[in-house]
Amino acid sequence: MSNQLILSIPAPILTYQEYARLQGLTVQCVASAVFAGKLPVYTPPCSPNENPARVKKYINMIALYAEAAKAANIDMALTSDKQV
Repeated sequence: MSNQLILSIPAPILTYQEYARLQGLTVQCVASAVFAGKLPVYTPPCSPNENPARVKKYINMIALYAEAAKAANIDMALTSDKQV
């Protein structure tokens, strides 16, 4: 019998502001952590005429959960209940 840990992630990505609010940080601290490579970021696709550096970026919560699982030596498998 294998043990399972089931996580429900309410939002796969968060704005810097929402992540800062949930963690009790300033938005500047979050932006600094992103710049330093300490937080994973999701950048949505942009049109060819847009500058990718100017596209709004989000904190990638899925990647954070995966990093935390790896650090805890937990094998993580992602599944979806939603029918697309």
